Amino acid sequence: MERPRGRQIPARPVANLALVVFAWGGNYTWVKLGLEDIGPWAFNAWRYGLAAVLLGLWLAARRGAAALVPVPGERSAIAVTGLLQVVVTTACTTLALDRVEASRTVLIAYTMPVWSVLFGRAAARERAEAPAFWPALFGLSGLALLFSPWTMDWATRAAIEGSLLALAAAWAWAAGALVYRSRLWRSQMWSQVSGQILPAAVVMAVLALAFESRSTAATPQLVAVLAWNALVPTILGFRAWAKALEQLAVTTASQVLLLSPVVGVALSAVVLGEAVTPALAAAAALTFTGSLLALRRSAPSTA
Repeated sequence: MERPRGRQIPARPVANLALVVFAWGGNYTWVKLGLEDIGPWAFNAWRYGLAAVLLGLWLAARRGAAALVPVPGERSAIAVTGLLQVVVTTACTTLALDRVEASRTVLIAYTMPVWSVLFGRAAARERAEAPAFWPALFGLSGLALLFSPWTMDWATRAAIEGSLLALAAAWAWAAGALVYRSRLWRSQMWSQVSGQILPAAVVMAVLALAFESRSTAATPQLVAVLAWNALVPTILGFRAWAKALEQLAVTTASQVLLLSPVVGVALSAVVLGEAVTPALAAAAALTFTGSLLALRRSAPSTA
């Protein structure tokens, strides 16, 4: 008797997505550790400077120097996307981590899909249908809980600044996604990544020279965190994400990616000893549901 054939996701994209979820979601914890020995501006400058060098050497060796640059006509748009999703998003999350818990930062930052849907509708000047309110309702309810007096000390300036910076990171990522989805790209994926990382490294270095005031302690912990950031979340993370998208629909992969804040909160509790309160768990559930509904709303319909 034949066994019924079910749809099975190939093992390779599952492994790639698992790497992305751990690398991106868990990185908030490692960055928090790194900031014990270095200022946020210098951290980002070193992070993307190392990533730019490693990626540039690898691309030049594998595909030639031409692979480092996007095709003409797309360079400025890719640079703007990188400015929003790499420079602004990373700067805001790192500054947030310097002020508040990693678990709070990752939960607020991962409301990105909700804002992406809202920004997209605002840009298209469309009236939202009734079902489109559900992602915003859940996502904004989770945010409201994270900003409530039960979970945030409004008398502490660092808590307010950190939470608002994490929210700004989500807005910047959503705005970058809007720019990226506004056109069809001819540049190869690695050329797009390079076109974002290389300018980001320059901008981060300038910002570090202008604003960094803290001294750096070159501890083994800091070296390990910087090496991890340059290689795993930046280079290998982008590669794993691209490979997963070769075999899975972007909406399917994005829904799996929503496990990232779960990993981030859990890792922060284990490594940093941050408490997972009932209010924090409820906020996580609300933001997760809102982001999941936002991704499903943005999925193309199939007839």
